[in-house]
Amino acid sequence: MTRKMNRRFFCFPLLLATLGAAAMAIDLPSAWRPWRYSRPIESPRADTLNYITLDRQVFSHSENQLADLRIIDDSGQQLPYELRSEIAPPPAPVRLPTTLRENSFVPGQFTQVIVDLGERPRFHNNFRVQTTESDFINWVQVAASDDAHVWRMVNSHAPISRFRKDNLEGNQTIRYSENNARYLRVRIQEAGHSFQVSDIEVFSSPETKTARPAEPAPLFASLDPDTAGEGSQTQWTVDLGSSNVPVAKFKFETSQPEFYRAVRILTSNDQNEWQFAGGGEIHRYVAGGKTEESLAAQSYELWGPRYWRVEVLNGNDAPLSGVRLSVAMPLRFVLFHPEPNRSYRLIYSNARAHAPQYDLARTLQIPALQAMYHPGLGPEEDTANYADPRPFSERHPNLLWIALGVAVVLLGYSALRAFRTPSSAEEEK
Repeated sequence: MTRKMNRRFFCFPLLLATLGAAAMAIDLPSAWRPWRYSRPIESPRADTLNYITLDRQVFSHSENQLADLRIIDDSGQQLPYELRSEIAPPPAPVRLPTTLRENSFVPGQFTQVIVDLGERPRFHNNFRVQTTESDFINWVQVAASDDAHVWRMVNSHAPISRFRKDNLEGNQTIRYSENNARYLRVRIQEAGHSFQVSDIEVFSSPETKTARPAEPAPLFASLDPDTAGEGSQTQWTVDLGSSNVPVAKFKFETSQPEFYRAVRILTSNDQNEWQFAGGGEIHRYVAGGKTEESLAAQSYELWGPRYWRVEVLNGNDAPLSGVRLSVAMPLRFVLFHPEPNRSYRLIYSNARAHAPQYDLARTLQIPALQAMYHPGLGPEEDTANYADPRPFSERHPNLLWIALGVAVVLLGYSALRAFRTPSSAEEEK
């Protein structure tokens, strides 16, 4: 192969790469040049409410916790949108008025609390135990009655917990079969002493029937634990690759048949200093021939950290068998009403942009079972005519140091000349 042919051979892939990059770039109208990336919204439907689901790529390249998102049409006009974590948020839980009719202790067995919800209560399905106890894991039995004499079991075996020695609040909420009974009987299985209960807060939370899209794929699936770590805990260290991607949930899988473990979550920006970021508990047990389990820990959608450490606190128990971890990001939906005969594009990645203010945030109402359309997002494209919105000094930070260095050299040179130049008095001598 001749030298000329060699040059052609090596230039051909470079040419293909250049053409590929050009094909994935697009000019934006002048007002939107400070946005680095965009994606076409595929075939929006003008006769109904539309929504798109943001994926990891948008999260990674967006700025200021999605404050820079904009939707623009083919004429360069922006279209109002509403950003939500759910299409139609469920109603907030309603606390029902209650009266504690009994709070007693049966030595060697349990603490019993009778809750009276009054005449004709609303349907209820969960309560929260208010207690001053600091560190505990206890099983709770819940029964319901209309007359406080004949009881029916609504949850025979449910856990409550708190791990304040590990700075974890645990869980003191119990769910049970929905009913509208006037009385609840709560038995906390603590045989050694009276379990301190200051209140039982009962809630009614009706379920909504509005269909919601499926959750996106997890950020990471089925991660093995770190090989290094303390014997009393099982841990994972996760690198998200970006500080712009929040985490919503950590989900565990294990072959262990029964267990109850606390989970601690830490974050870091450099893997050297770790900060506490929350926690929870995971469990699996069999009650009444039915397996009850909770294998997820929430992260409260924390933004900013790139590195996460998840620790399952084993105490004196052996590590969970075959345990693995999956990581998921939160759902974010962009809702909008497209105009007919227009094409649209989602633009993002502008650190100087602030969250927009639209009337749609206050006027958008979504009736139950309203028909909605879910267009997709096309591939990400660079802004070919991108104009960096940062000031000159931020775009060229090295110039400041160069200028400072030049100033130091000039000052030093001036001082040296002044030192070497004789004064007029010395010249007269």
